[in-house]
Amino acid sequence: MTLREPQYKKTMYNIHIDMDEIIEINIDKMVVKVEPLVTMGQLTNKLKPLNLTLPLVVELDDLTVGGLIMGTGIESSSHAVGLFQHNCISYELVLADGSLITCSKEEDPDLFYSIPWSYGTLGFLTAVSLQIVPAKRYVELMYEPFYSLEEGVQLFEAHSSDTLNNEFVEGIMFSQREGVIMTGKMVDTTACYVNVISRWYKPWFYEHVRSFV
Repeated sequence: MTLREPQYKKTMYNIHIDMDEIIEINIDKMVVKVEPLVTMGQLTNKLKPLNLTLPLVVELDDLTVGGLIMGTGIESSSHAVGLFQHNCISYELVLADGSLITCSKEEDPDLFYSIPWSYGTLGFLTAVSLQIVPAKRYVELMYEPFYSLEEGVQLFEAHSSDTLNNEFVEGIMFSQREGVIMTGKMVDTTACYVNVISRWYKPWFYEHVRSFV
């Protein structure tokens, strides 16, 4: 349950904290422990030199781990790995009585499964343990245009069901009838053209995708 209009940050009492540190990266267990205000950009910049990443990386750098859990987080790998909270191993919380607890699938599972989308109503999130996975150098993308809404839905459903070959599935609609379905997988080497989209002279990514229609 949430408010109809997202005004809670403006109208509710705010508690300002500085819990924005990456606590531990455990490569043996493939787990990273972070505080709730750690951002996606902060976390990926720390993991990238270690050739590691999250199973689900939400694309906006300023989004926080706590916000993606207490709210929701979805991305182009969600067809395979679920939402952001489905890649969380445990939560550390302060409850209303002041007690500090850790919950997981095995330890206090009722609370663990109730935390996502709870918007802080069940406890004050202080730390999260997240699954991490090996990263590769590139994401190899395939672009498949479609020219009707029905065709687009069929392609999206088919590619989303093929989790063995498609680590990422994304779609962009450019009109009521035209769009592109993109499928991707991580690779270390590629014979394809490498599109470095972060360079200043490059077109917006959606304009690059539009060229395949």
